[in-house]
Formats: sequence, structure tokens, C-alpha cells
Amino acid sequence: MLYRLVFVSDAAVPADHSTRSIAEILGASVTNNRRDEITGVMLFHRGQVAQIVEGARQDLDRLMTRLSRDDRHRRMTVLVDRPIVQRRHHHAMRLCPLADRTLEATTGGRRLSDLGGAEIEALLSACDMPQASAA
Repeated sequence: MLYRLVFVSDAAVPADHSTRSIAEILGASVTNNRRDEITGVMLFHRGQVAQIVEGARQDLDRLMTRLSRDDRHRRMTVLVDRPIVQRRHHHAMRLCPLADRTLEATTGGRRLSDLGGAEIEALLSACDMPQASAA
């Protein structure tokens, strides 16, 4: 059975979210998620990261254990944890391309941790639409 987790954490990356630090995080995520057959999308905004991940329960549990020990994640909060019939996301990990200005308007200026699980899920799902995806 497949599950979907939606979570938010404070991101311990440089305040300017340097391209290099984000590329390192994304690269590690893609490598690990391919190995574990996990798919998802992530978004950095105002010092926080929101993610949707999908996969088998045991693989998601291992991922969350790894992330809970990762210094790049602080105050991680799981907002959604539910079984799903099929995956909505098909990339090992994809970075959400929304610009900060768009995110400010979409979130009403709230931090990601102030949004509900359904809001985060809708926001991240919109980021991973098929026409915007890359192989």
C-alpha cells in the first residue's frame, strides 16, 4: 500500500537559499528516493521547506527517521499522513519552481508552517503539474 506524507520544517540552509545548497539537498533527495522508490516535490520559502513524499510505509518511515536526524531540518511537523490509491507525483524529487513573490501572494504572507496540510498539499501539487515537469 502507498502513503502520502506532507510535512514542513525549518530549513537550516543559508538565508539566501544558495543554488549550491539547494542543489546538494535536491541531489541527495533524488539519489535516496530513487533507491527507496519514493516520489515527491519540495518547496523552499522564507527559511522553511515543505515537502510531499509518496511511497511504501516502511520506506517513508525510514526517510522520516533519516530526516529527523538531519541537521538541515528543524522543528519538522507532519501535516498529512494517509494511504493513497496511486501516486500523484512521479519524480524522485522535484523542486517547486514558484517564485517568492507568487508564494507571498498565494500564502497571504504566511509562513509555510502556518498553513494547513490541505493548503500545503494543494500548493505543492500545483508545482508538480505534468506540463511543468522535467525528466
